[in-house]
Amino acid sequence: MDAGAAAPDTGYNGAAIAGAVLATVCFPLIALIAALILQGNESDPRKKAQLRTWAWASGGWLVFGAVIMVVLASVTL
Repeated sequence: MDAGAAAPDTGYNGAAIAGAVLATVCFPLIALIAALILQGNESDPRKKAQLRTWAWASGGWLVFGAVIMVVLASVTL
């Protein structure tokens, strides 16, 4: 391999992805904010795409929780 060649785009490793999933499930608002902040500072396109997916998943989980709360509130009333 050439010493001047750039490393291939690898993205985040399995442990980082597992941590992102755990953060999204346990505290999605903080995970959403973290993903958006990290995405703004990332230059690697593969990592930036992974962070964008993480942000969408966190936002979707927040919306899902809100919909469930509305449904449960309307059923009990």
